[in-house]
Amino acid sequence: MFNNTGRSITKSEIEAIELELGITFPQSFIEHYLVYNGGIPSTPFFYSETDIETEIQVFSPIKYKINNNIKTVEEKYIFFKERSMLMSEFLPFANDYGSNQICVNLKSNEIYIVYMDIGELSQRCFKYLANNFEEFINGLSDESVED
Repeated sequence: MFNNTGRSITKSEIEAIELELGITFPQSFIEHYLVYNGGIPSTPFFYSETDIETEIQVFSPIKYKINNNIKTVEEKYIFFKERSMLMSEFLPFANDYGSNQICVNLKSNEIYIVYMDIGELSQRCFKYLANNFEEFINGLSDESVED
């Protein structure tokens, strides 16, 4: 469940954005966004098999902003792609409370966290979280493992 979501989006609007950006979103990503266009997850914690824990602050919406402080998925993709070519294969769709980006790899569909606070963006900033978007969503929890 997600709260404070953006305005509903249609499949044709998503397809237009994919065409504009020249990328294809994973099907499970599209299906999720047709129900919840961004927002704040009621189960914000994710713990990966590689012992990475993060608390998701917000999922960015597609096309329709939640508020002026939260960029849309497409705005984030363009911004980070211009910042580093390393990000051209990654679609940022959420961020944690440290402003680290949660991204889907557009080639493998795997989910990564990209640490934005450890200096210049390089391969060491990318850490694997889940095999795909559906696994990531299903892995969200309302409890931190540190509690």
